[in-house]
Order: sequence, then structure tokens, then C-alpha cells
Amino acid sequence: MPELPEEGADAPQDAPAENTPVDRAADDDAVFAQLVAGFDHPVDAEARSWPAAEDLSDLAPVARPRPVIKPLPRIQAIAPVDPRNWIPEESSEDDHYVPPPPPPLPQTATATRLAVAAVIVGVALTLYSAFGQLPGVGGMGAFLGIGLFVGGVGTLISRMREDDDEDDDPQRGAVV
Repeated sequence: MPELPEEGADAPQDAPAENTPVDRAADDDAVFAQLVAGFDHPVDAEARSWPAAEDLSDLAPVARPRPVIKPLPRIQAIAPVDPRNWIPEESSEDDHYVPPPPPPLPQTATATRLAVAAVIVGVALTLYSAFGQLPGVGGMGAFLGIGLFVGGVGTLISRMREDDDEDDDPQRGAVV
């Protein structure tokens, strides 16, 4: 392996002050060829190419004692149960589920019932006067049917519940 000059060493007196790029490339190629040729040769452990201050042999890791591994206690296992041979206990209480009776329907207001009746009678009266003739009524049957229908729908819409829950307003912010 070629000897490289130390960093602080002075250059030889007979060497030119500046190496030409061609000479420098040739020197680099020669050094690289020597390194490749000596790649497979064994390295002498005593010969070192670094200063003694950088020797890390004192900092080598110290072997730690191995921890003592205790064996786990043995546990007696329970024999497995075959699910095909398992029979549940019979109970007279769990025969079948009987749902509770449904709650009663809420009572409707009289105005709501009359509005629904007006919608139904209005549709029936309009259809009957359009496809059949009512004796003595003439064109008034269709007019009366449309009036009942519009009045019933208007009443139902006006009686719809308005959910004015103050807690559901997203624009109010935090409520303290």
C-alpha cells in the first residue's frame, strides 16, 4: 500500500509547486489501481494507518452478563369441550320473546280530523263532478271540491308542528 504524506508535512523541494491536471489524474489512477489490487490481501492487525489518539480499542464494548431466564410455571390445562356435544340448560322463562303491547295512538285534534275529511271529500267531489254529472249541482261540484281540497291542505299545513328547540340552533354558539 502506498504511503500517503501526512497533512502537515511539507512538500518535497524538488516537486513542482503546482501539479498539472493530467499528472494529478494519473497519480489518482495509480493510487486507485493499487487499492483495488490490494483489496483481497489480508490486513495486518498491528499495522495501523491512523494516529494512536484515534485508536478506539479502549472504547470497545464490554461483554455484559446474560440475564437469568426463569422457566414459566406449568399450568394444568382443562380438557377442551366439543361445541357439538354441549347442551344448554333449559329454562322455562326463555321459551320465546313476547314484546310489550304498543303504546296507544296519540289523539288527534278535531280541526285536524276535519281537515283530513275535507281533503278526501274535496278529491272525491272533484273527480265525481269531472267524470259524472251531479243532478242539480252542475259546475258547482268541481268548484266546491277544489275549494274543500285547498282548504283542507291549507289547514293541515298551518297546523304542522314547528320544532322550536332552542338547543338545536347551530348559530347560537356555546350555551352556558
